[in-house]
Amino acid sequence: TYGLLTTFEVTTAMAFEYFRSRGVDFQVIETGLGGRLDATNVVDPEVSVITSISLDHTAVLGDTLAKIAVEKAGIIKRGKPVVSSPQPDEVDEVLERTCKKKGSNLIRVGQDVSWEYLGSKKERQSLRVKGRLGIYDLTIPLLGRHQLDNAAAAVAALEILEEKGFNVSAESIARGLAKVDWPGRLQVLSRQPLLVVDGAHNAESAARLRQALQEYFTFDRAILIIGVSADKDLSGIVSELAPVFDKVIATHSIHPRAMPEPELVAALQRYGIDAMATRDVPAALALARRLAGPGDLICVTGSLFVVAEAIEHVRQQVANERLQEP
Repeated sequence: TYGLLTTFEVTTAMAFEYFRSRGVDFQVIETGLGGRLDATNVVDPEVSVITSISLDHTAVLGDTLAKIAVEKAGIIKRGKPVVSSPQPDEVDEVLERTCKKKGSNLIRVGQDVSWEYLGSKKERQSLRVKGRLGIYDLTIPLLGRHQLDNAAAAVAALEILEEKGFNVSAESIARGLAKVDWPGRLQVLSRQPLLVVDGAHNAESAARLRQALQEYFTFDRAILIIGVSADKDLSGIVSELAPVFDKVIATHSIHPRAMPEPELVAALQRYGIDAMATRDVPAALALARRLAGPGDLICVTGSLFVVAEAIEHVRQQVANERLQEP
């Protein structure tokens, strides 16, 4: 009746069965694409959380922020509270209208729940979140101002659970956020030269990556390793990142959606960037290391697939070096 199952539908069902078999107290379910028609949207949540919305997957979700917001707002359930990260006005209007229609309480990060930046050290940053139920001094092992919004959204959602009678203490919130592990998000893989990977794959996330690199790191020259999926907004990504980098290396992942590097090099040339082509991610890393001095930065971005391959390659290199130690 419904046609063939997709891979995402199968893995979603597997996840639900796994959580059931393990007897978990809570499940955190992230949509795969959009929300309204997503396979995960069969759940009846205690709280829905909508993080920052930007232009992405426009061929499927719509070519404006308002259209994408309608799809994202599809996870809002009648009478169930909603937490929203700071949003553009047109997105906020859609969320507010949907919440009113569904009788759902909308809690906004930046208004109802706010945060204060307290500083950073290495790959950790500290913040103070002023929630609706209390004030929380937190440290998260993630970089980027957007992660402070995310942490505040998590606190807002946990406070809703507390209001519903679940035992969620301030200490457990702080302890949990201190243990967050999110590979591929401003992740430092090595130093001298500094090697940072980030899964930015649209214009907004590229802008946040650029801001974070300039705010949290000091370096001499910067080398960009970029690989993108064929359907991404390359011009938006490039316009945000190009001013930071002295050299650009084009590559591609093994994923079938990856843009081949000759096509990527040609596209970059149209934006006035002379990129060096490499056959795969390990080759791109090897070239970048030959070009980089000890005080330079190498950044791998453009696709989570490219970032995953970079992480795996570096880990394998470290493992091989350990095996060769006397």
